[in-house]
Amino acid sequence: MLSTEELRRMASVDIRTVDRGTLADMRDIEIDTRQPVRVKLEMLAEQSGGNVYIHNVADYVVKVSHQEDGPTLNEKMLEYVRRLSEIHI
Repeated sequence: MLSTEELRRMASVDIRTVDRGTLADMRDIEIDTRQPVRVKLEMLAEQSGGNVYIHNVADYVVKVSHQEDGPTLNEKMLEYVRRLSEIHI
């Protein structure tokens, strides 16, 4: 089980120092969404090279983060899609 300290350590990693060869491509990661959050985090950590915050996505290394108070992921995705549509109009 991932501890709070381990999650903090993972979140503090600078993506410029990560060995891309240790990271899986996010598109190849499979998570059983029926599992509890802790199990899903462990599955993600195992499949992504040991860090739930840093992943390969195609040709990029991506670091995800969250805010305690702020927009939801769905709201951010809607904002992203709106911006894409504005670019193509």
